[in-house]
Amino acid sequence: MRRYRDLLRTPGVLRIAVPSLVGRLPIGMLTLLFVLVVAAGTGSYGAAGLATAANSALTAFVGPVLGRLADRGRAVGVLVWCGLAQAGLLVGLVLALRGGGPAWLAILLAGLAGAVNPPIDPVTRAVLPRITRGPEQMRTAYALDAIAVDLTYVVGPAVVGLITAVADAYVATLVAAAVTVVGSIGLATAGPVRRGWPAPPPNRRRVSPLRSAGMLVVLAVAGLASIAYGLLEVAIPAHAALEGHAHQAGLLIAVWSAGSIAGGLWYASRTFRTPPWRQYGILMLGNVAGFGVILLQQNLWSLALLLLFAGLFIAPTTTLEFTLVAQLVPDESRAEAFTWANTSVYLGFAAGSALAGTALAPVLGTPDGLTIAGACAVGAVALGALLAWSARGALRVSPD
Repeated sequence: MRRYRDLLRTPGVLRIAVPSLVGRLPIGMLTLLFVLVVAAGTGSYGAAGLATAANSALTAFVGPVLGRLADRGRAVGVLVWCGLAQAGLLVGLVLALRGGGPAWLAILLAGLAGAVNPPIDPVTRAVLPRITRGPEQMRTAYALDAIAVDLTYVVGPAVVGLITAVADAYVATLVAAAVTVVGSIGLATAGPVRRGWPAPPPNRRRVSPLRSAGMLVVLAVAGLASIAYGLLEVAIPAHAALEGHAHQAGLLIAVWSAGSIAGGLWYASRTFRTPPWRQYGILMLGNVAGFGVILLQQNLWSLALLLLFAGLFIAPTTTLEFTLVAQLVPDESRAEAFTWANTSVYLGFAAGSALAGTALAPVLGTPDGLTIAGACAVGAVALGALLAWSARGALRVSPD
């Protein structure tokens, strides 16, 4: 914990970390909220699924554009205006649904809310290398950031559950809108963000992050791993329902995230001589083992223990992905690079969820459903591990 204490005492870090965490809470809230409010307002879970898909898809496709604007000196404006616009669209969604609006309008508003999703993740990750002290502290910062992502998916749904217990999903959506504004404006007004990004050297043009072979490798590996996550986040609730404990699905996912948090805390506390590009391959092999042991589950108790083990590799791998992106891309293109990383994760997760909901739909909820979905997940992660090892030469390249 000493490393985290030293990190948070570094000037500017806490000022970035707090609003970044606050601004990301709605990410863990909105997927659940779109299902709840759209289904309640339209009476259709199909419309709720389309609204969620539209939100994720437009977040994935528009994100790199917002990241590019941030890299060009407009980070403050992008954060402020996107935060306000998304909050306004969420309020509009609530008003439309409470007024009996049609399903297509709810889908449209949810999609537009995704298009203006504030680029809090990429801006935070682009700023961190400029305010941390050396590679080790930067790795600790990225580990903390990965842990913050996991906390988002634990705390966000819990907040939704608490608010809906005392009020309803509409109120929870309005709270998410308010939190979005607070987090976005809080990050936008932080000194490291207001100072902006350095311009590229006079003899170097601004280059797209996708021109880096190493960056493409990281995007592909992250996308393949996200397919596995998307598969299991559908298969695990279906299996819990089969076991007669559907209400425990959220707890199982939370245990998975808890394992990731523990792994991230441990990883950032160590000093490794192995270079990041080699660590990446090793940790991807660890993820293959983590997904593989899930196939050994016998009941929900054993599944929870195996998910705790599987989660140990997630945050360290994510930390390394952040580190590699920061090393592979010039400083003036980092925000866009991190939005592409988010896009890869969103698209991979969507592909895994779609695979679970189509090709694997007949077997999910059967005794063999989790085993079959888990085997597919292992295959996706194994392919990612193979790519991380076979293309490791590209990951050794530095933009400088």
